[in-house]
Amino acid sequence: MAEPTARNVFVCFQQLRPEKGDDRVRETIEEFGCSWAKLGQGMYYIHGDYDAQYVGNKVWGSLNMDDKLVVIDSTNNDARWFNVKPEISQFMMDNWHSK
Repeated sequence: MAEPTARNVFVCFQQLRPEKGDDRVRETIEEFGCSWAKLGQGMYYIHGDYDAQYVGNKVWGSLNMDDKLVVIDSTNNDARWFNVKPEISQFMMDNWHSK
């Protein structure tokens, strides 16, 4: 049986009150126990065994309900998003796998 391939996952979030900082997000990402890097304000890259749904649910739990979050598993061409306007969410769903 083949070993699972590590995934390339990008986490992008926007905090409504950025003065709170992103320490909770960083702590959540550190708890995954995988390789990661902070790319910039509200942007992380994770290299590990977790998919977009798992990472998204965990990171969303460290944010406030009025924040925004997009998690992209570029290895498997998958994404999850939280608190995005319904019309933007629909646009993404309509276009994600379109040709």
